[in-house]
Amino acid sequence: MGTWNNKIDGNDTFQDIYQNFFDLYNQGQNPIDISNQIQDEFAEMFNDYDDRNNSLFGLALALWETKSLDQTVYKKVKEIIETGNDLEVWKGLGADDKTIEKRKKELDKFLTQISTEREKPKRRVRPKFEFEMTNLVNAIAPDNLKKFDVSEEYVNKNYVHTSGLMMWEQGGGSVLYFTGQGKNISAKWLDNKTLEVTHDKGIEFTMKNESAYFSGDDIKVIYKCQLQKK
Repeated sequence: MGTWNNKIDGNDTFQDIYQNFFDLYNQGQNPIDISNQIQDEFAEMFNDYDDRNNSLFGLALALWETKSLDQTVYKKVKEIIETGNDLEVWKGLGADDKTIEKRKKELDKFLTQISTEREKPKRRVRPKFEFEMTNLVNAIAPDNLKKFDVSEEYVNKNYVHTSGLMMWEQGGGSVLYFTGQGKNISAKWLDNKTLEVTHDKGIEFTMKNESAYFSGDDIKVIYKCQLQKK
C-alpha cells in the first residue's frame, strides 16, 4: 500500500488515482469517461486486496468533487466502510488499536462527506506550461554578425529535444534537431562562412541542415561525428 497514515488521502494509492483523475479532468475530459479510463488503466490496483479500498476512495472523492459520483462507486465505498472491511485490511497490515480507531473516524467522516452532493463542481485548473532551455553551445562567428546556439529544451521539467539555431541580429532559424538528453555536441567557426558541428556517434537527427541563409549571408554547416567518451 506504500506510504500511508490514517487520513483518507494519506497514502500513495489514493494519491495515484486522485492525481491521475485530475490530470485528465484539467485537460477538459468528461469525469465519467475519466472514471472508466482510470478503472481500466489501474485495474490491477482496483483488484488488489490491499490497494482496492484506497483506489476506490481516491476515485470516489474525485467524482464527488466534480459532481459526478455515480451510485456504483458510492455503494462500493459505503459497503467497504460500513462492513469494517477497510479496518480489517489495516489490521492485516499491522495497524494497532489506536491507529484503527483514528482510521474509523476518518472513514465515517469521509462517508458523511460524499453522501451529500457537493454544491458546485471543482473548477478545472489550466495545466501549467513552463518552458526552459539549457544552453550547450554558444558559438559567435568571427565577424560578430551571427551566432550558432544549441540548447536542450524542457517543458514542465521534462526533456523534449535538443535544437540548434543560427541567428543574426534581425532573424534566423533552425539548423538541427535531435532527441537525446545529455548527448555531446560542440561547434566552431572555421571562417565567417563555415561552421563545423561535432557530435556523438549514434545521434539520430530529425533535422540536419547543411546550410543556413539570411539576408545575403550564406553559411555552410559541416557535421563531424565522434566516438562517445567512456
